[in-house]
Amino acid sequence: MTKLSSHVFEERAERQRECERALNCEFETLTRWAESAGWSWEEIALALMELVEQYVLATACTSTIAQDSAAVRPSKSKTLH
Repeated sequence: MTKLSSHVFEERAERQRECERALNCEFETLTRWAESAGWSWEEIALALMELVEQYVLATACTSTIAQDSAAVRPSKSKTLH
């Protein structure tokens, strides 16, 4: 198992905070729009959780497929025979 140094952990934590800050404005706009359309905060939260789950599954599947296809991709020979 790879051990993460505190420096690597701090970089990942900072990237996570940076990503959250970048998404926050659009997230607030989206949730305000959903509230003004009449959905409750519970409905909005459940819908967002479902969308996040779908995103994670789709991303994980795409990543797995890419890794699997790279593993089985034949190497290109530099000879003609």
